[in-house]
Amino acid sequence: MWGKTILILYLVSNLSIVSAIQDRVSESDSITQSIAADIYQQFLAVHKTLTPLENPDAETLNRVGWRVINAVKKYPVSKKTAKEMESFAWELNLVAEKKMDAWCFPAGKIVVYSSLLPITQSDASLAVVLSHEIAHTLLKHGDNRMKQYLKEFLGGKNLSTALSAKPVETKDFFKMAYANGDYVGVIRGFDPSDEMAADQLGAVFCAMAGYNPVECTVFWERMRRFSGTGREPELISSHPVDEKRILWLRENMEDVARIYYKPISKK
Repeated sequence: MWGKTILILYLVSNLSIVSAIQDRVSESDSITQSIAADIYQQFLAVHKTLTPLENPDAETLNRVGWRVINAVKKYPVSKKTAKEMESFAWELNLVAEKKMDAWCFPAGKIVVYSSLLPITQSDASLAVVLSHEIAHTLLKHGDNRMKQYLKEFLGGKNLSTALSAKPVETKDFFKMAYANGDYVGVIRGFDPSDEMAADQLGAVFCAMAGYNPVECTVFWERMRRFSGTGREPELISSHPVDEKRILWLRENMEDVARIYYKPISKK
């Protein structure tokens, strides 16, 4: 009983933390979204996007992805965050790629690589990946890394100034900050605390979208089994899985399901 009460308080606290973080909407948000949209379109221009007619996985991604996105839109956020999310122009694309990865840029620009679908294996596991990537974006983990890169490598300038002075370098660091797939193996993964936070919020999104968050445990345990096999999906490189993450998922997903999960109705 106490365990469940603590989890509920923890999740409520997490909601408050997210709102507090996103209340501090900076002037650079519109610049960040503009850069994200620009890089996203450049990426799509040189990668083959797959349609449902070409690959049935594209239909799966659209169906699952938009369920998750619509759940995110209903997430109880602060007024400032809600206003920021109104400016999101969500996009969701399946790209033909041998890498097994997915990523989400600011303003809801999402890419899933076709080779990841055989790894997710189910709608629920795909929802886990999408929810996790969106959670990283809403928690501004990439924003925080970009600020570090601005300070360490771009002369401490703000994003606008850095973009004007060093456009190519700034965009390259932007891709690294948000774990763009082109930089897998070049950058370190998100910090363990960031991964845990994305797990927690992502599980809520997954449940709200109608997918059992217990699948979070199933999926990340599957990812961990790839470690050390020489066949590690790129997703592991940017999102390392350790025992602490797995333990938290095992202990808490049933309670997350009890609080947030409403199965998809079958009509």
